Amino acid sequence: MPKAPAKKTPGKQKTSADRKTAREGAAPRSASSEIQGSAEAAADFLQEAQSIPAREIRPLRADAALIHHNISVGLDAVSSREAELLTLPAPFDLDAMRSLRRLALGLVYAAAQVDRSSPGTAKKLLKRAHELRDVLLSAAVALMKAGVLPAQKVKKIMAGSGARDMVQDCVDLAQLFRDHAAELRGKTAVTRAQIDEASTVGDQLLALLKPKGAKAKTPAAVKDAVEARDRLWTLLSLRHEEQLRRAGMWLWVDKVDEHVPPLLSRAARKAKRTNGGGADQGSGDGIPDGG
Repeated sequence: MPKAPAKKTPGKQKTSADRKTAREGAAPRSASSEIQGSAEAAADFLQEAQSIPAREIRPLRADAALIHHNISVGLDAVSSREAELLTLPAPFDLDAMRSLRRLALGLVYAAAQVDRSSPGTAKKLLKRAHELRDVLLSAAVALMKAGVLPAQKVKKIMAGSGARDMVQDCVDLAQLFRDHAAELRGKTAVTRAQIDEASTVGDQLLALLKPKGAKAKTPAAVKDAVEARDRLWTLLSLRHEEQLRRAGMWLWVDKVDEHVPPLLSRAARKAKRTNGGGADQGSGDGIPDGG
C-alpha cells in the first residue's frame, strides 16, 4: 500500500515588520527586545564614568539595545584588521575599543533600571485600588442600609470623583471598617487582608499621584538610575568616538558608515569582506549620533 505523502511543515510566516527589516537592513527586532544587559559590567564601568564632569553628561534618548547592536556590527567589521590598528597613535587603544561590547551590555542593563513610576507601578496599583474600593464600598453600602455603619460616613466616601478621590476612598474605607470592627464581626464577607491591602495600596498611590497643578517629584531612586544610565551612555559615546569610529575612519575613510555605523543608525548591516580587504559595497545610511 503506498504511503501517504508526508505533510510539509509550514515555515514561520514573515510579518510585515520582518519584511521591512530585511528590506531596509535594519537591526532584527530581537536585537532590541531580547538583549540582556550585564549588571556586573554596569557596576565596573560606572566607577570610571563617575569621573566625567556633570556638565559633560549626555542624556540617553535612544534604545540602548540598538546602540549595543551597532557597537557589535562595528567591532565585528574591524576584528580581522586589528593588527593594522596597532599603528594608530594615542588616544587610540585597542583594549579600550574591545571593551565597548561589554560597556554596551552595561548600558542596556542601566537603561532597564530606570522606572519613573517607582516605587511600584502606578498603573497596576490603580487597577488594584479600583477592585478593592468596589469590594469595600459595596459592603459598606449594604451595611449602611442595614443600620450597621453610619450613613453620614459612608455617603461622604461615596461623594467625589477622579483617581485621587478613588485612592483616598480606599484609605477611608479601610479606616471605617477598622473603627467599626466590633459591630461588623460576623456581618460581612470583607476580610482583614482586604482591609489592610486597601490601606496599603491607597497610601502608596497617594504618595505617587501628584495633586492637580502640582509638579511631580522624581523619586531619589529614579534620579540615581537616570544618572547612572546617562553617565554610562556618555562614557560609551566618548569611547566610541575615540576608538571604534577612529579605527573605522582610518581603515575606510569616507565609507566608514558602511562598516562602523553611527551609534543611533537603524540601517546597520554587517560589513561584507572583500578579497582585497577594501571597503564593501553594502549600504550604510544612518542617523548620525551627534558626535
